[in-house]
Amino acid sequence: MLAIKLNQFGGVDELKEVHVDRPTPAAKQVLIENHAVAIDPYDVKFVMGLMGEGDKLPLVPGSSVVGEIVAIGADVTDFKVGDRVAANRHHQTYAEYVPVGQSALAKVPDSISDATAVASVLGAATGYQMVVENLDIQAGEKVLIQGGSGSVGSAAIQAALNRGAEVYATSSPAHFDYLESFGDVHPVDYHTAYEKDLSDFDAVLDTVGGTTTVKSAQVLKAGGRLVNLSSDPQLDELSERYHITAKSAYLFGKGALLNDLFADIAAGRITIKIADTKPFNQANLQADHALMREESPVGKLVLEF
Repeated sequence: MLAIKLNQFGGVDELKEVHVDRPTPAAKQVLIENHAVAIDPYDVKFVMGLMGEGDKLPLVPGSSVVGEIVAIGADVTDFKVGDRVAANRHHQTYAEYVPVGQSALAKVPDSISDATAVASVLGAATGYQMVVENLDIQAGEKVLIQGGSGSVGSAAIQAALNRGAEVYATSSPAHFDYLESFGDVHPVDYHTAYEKDLSDFDAVLDTVGGTTTVKSAQVLKAGGRLVNLSSDPQLDELSERYHITAKSAYLFGKGALLNDLFADIAAGRITIKIADTKPFNQANLQADHALMREESPVGKLVLEF
């Protein structure tokens, strides 16, 4: 089968097309005939050598998959051959066939395209989980989403609005219209000293880290909740200094939460922006990785098989 392999960390030209054997699913896995992949910031950083220190090269990278199940392992109980499913998984998705554990899988509603489904499984699923699980945002709470125009932030904004929260979100002014397209959102210019003007927030989702984490703590009320996605080393100290609960979090990657997200997408309660869609091949994959090293497109870059 066709796959893209990474032999060593470095430039995008290290992503090379290869032909490898088609995988056989383990007992609790299914084998998916891949329809599309999304290019996520994690994938880009991994190729650069900035993530995944414990992973040994060479390997087939990629974190997202959507497609049709063509084989199932002996212990798979909830899925069958022919189901259209999507999942986030740790590597191996830049390939025509992808083995995935059944606990990570969600069935894709007919009304959701392959591009939308695969664009949702990492960034959007993370933002959704942070709001409905980790922060458990409640109606009437005042919430700040750091990095609101990204895939994590935009899904988090919509999930928080759906829960009845008062939502603020940081971005550059060029993306304020995008933030306001979700509804009653208060855009905040992240270039400014907004921490001097904003206060009394119940919860903050910090997708950035560093100095942004400190600003996030400063705008919270006593007893407020801060979730950080970068495992920032300041969290314990900030919790004590500002009398808040500051914790790091990460995506569980479980199918149950992805099913809930897909239900909201199918119902029109959450929208997923696609920046560009192209055929899956070495040249297009390298080009998308190169683009994302230079800028952060609003919306997902998707490659379809």
